[in-house]
Order: sequence, then C-alpha cells, then structure tokens
Amino acid sequence: MDYDRLEPPSADEIEYLRRVERMAHAVAEAAVREGWLSFCPDPPEATPSQQAVNAMARSLRFGHSHGDGCADPARTDGSRP
Repeated sequence: MDYDRLEPPSADEIEYLRRVERMAHAVAEAAVREGWLSFCPDPPEATPSQQAVNAMARSLRFGHSHGDGCADPARTDGSRP
C-alpha cells in the first residue's frame, strides 16, 4: 500500500490515533513499572503478551512516519522537517 498517496486523515481519525498512541504508551509504562519491558531482543522466557508489548514499545520508541511530528533523529539541532 502506498501510504503517501492516501488522503489525509480527518480530525476525528487523528484524535483517535492520538488516543491509541497514548494508550500504547500507558501499556509500555505499566510494563516498565512491572520490571520486564525490553527494547532489546526478547528473552527466551518472555510470554507472547510480553513479546507483543515489547514489540509495540520498540515501535513507539524507534519507528516514526513522515509527518508524525517527531524530530528527525538525524538532526542534531532538534528542529523538525
């Protein structure tokens, strides 16, 4: 799918996506408090749920999309494109 050619999301869709992202961050924070969140490869004893939460947290931390409002990690001055 060519995501660059999709129509821009509506305001309702953007708010929904923001809510989903906030909930995902809350799940990752709960895993941190429980002491098992890992940004490294999953340990052999990780349950399927832990593996899924770890993958989600890695995506939140390291995965970005064009226009998502995050600073480009290649930019050292913190400016945004």
